[in-house]
Amino acid sequence: MLLYSGSILSLQCFVGFLLLNTPTTIPEMTGQMIMAGFEGTTLTPETEELIRKYHVGGLILFSRNYENPEQLYTLIRDAQDVAASSSTGLPLFISVDQEGGRVARLTEPFTQYPPFCCLGNSGSEDLARRFGQSLAAELADVGINMDYAPVLDVHTNPDNPIIGDRAIGSDPETVAKLANAFIEGFRAKNMIPVGKHFPGHGDTHLDSHLDLPTVDRDAATLEAVELLPFKETIARGLEVIMTAHVIYTAWDKDNPATFSKTILQDILRKRLGFQGIIMSDDLEMKAVENYFPFEAFPRMGVEAGLDMFLICNNVDKVRTLHDQLTRDVNKGTIPTAPIQQSVERILHLKKNLTLPPAAPPNPGTWMDTHSEVSREMGSYSL
Repeated sequence: MLLYSGSILSLQCFVGFLLLNTPTTIPEMTGQMIMAGFEGTTLTPETEELIRKYHVGGLILFSRNYENPEQLYTLIRDAQDVAASSSTGLPLFISVDQEGGRVARLTEPFTQYPPFCCLGNSGSEDLARRFGQSLAAELADVGINMDYAPVLDVHTNPDNPIIGDRAIGSDPETVAKLANAFIEGFRAKNMIPVGKHFPGHGDTHLDSHLDLPTVDRDAATLEAVELLPFKETIARGLEVIMTAHVIYTAWDKDNPATFSKTILQDILRKRLGFQGIIMSDDLEMKAVENYFPFEAFPRMGVEAGLDMFLICNNVDKVRTLHDQLTRDVNKGTIPTAPIQQSVERILHLKKNLTLPPAAPPNPGTWMDTHSEVSREMGSYSL
């Protein structure tokens, strides 16, 4: 039986993962649309409140939440426990930004992989597949079910301050091919991939964590280069896409992709046929925080086509966004129809979540095969 010692998850969570409840109240629905960062390496009353009272759909992990794999397993198990006994009973997306290279929130004994550019240098779909599978295996062993990878940005600007070696490469067809192989490895371990940063962050001159970048490429070039990896991974069933806080003047001169109906609905939904979850990048980044009022984020996001809002650090902002989104729906400022559609997409993906692991991980089992993948990737570093 899949039971945890000292845990109430057991049968409740087993039933919940197989047959999900549908949120019935507006606060429950709007909560499912939020991915929240939190403090602490153990489950605190504040985090429990995010799950029970604010009904958040998922949590994002950072190094501040991590001490060692067994501790992380316990934290995730306890969070899923609370979710299983909440009013919705819905499991949480437990997510992390673990790409390899300079974007790795979980340090050793998690295998430390080189950056994605090594895959591009290798040109090997087999290596990309093995990388995806080994990375996903370690995350799944502690209960993580979603990773913000692969990077689908095409690295066309050598002066780009934020993407660089995080990108697979500068050729869109190579990026698409190797990203799809990486995703196959993820799916073999039931890990949800998140393709980012739509419609492409590779040609920017600014870091969107610090300012609002603008890309002035013409529409034809954007479609041939930036969109191709997204198009190809969507065709193979990509489940979640993260937006870029970047303005693309050929499509929308006023709004970054995160808040652009043209980009998210006309291009991503209609032209590319994406049916999955559209998630914002962190809404505390200066690209949006310095240019748009926070209280308008719920309305702007829903109107553009967001399904989930990511807030990585400030728990007060999580509460504020949830309350504002709920008020806007109750007042009719935001129609209920797109909220219901977003929740349906979220529930559709949550139905595919596997049960959390029944026992703490044994990092020793990661060493041999996963370290070999890391070494092989490293041999292709420049």
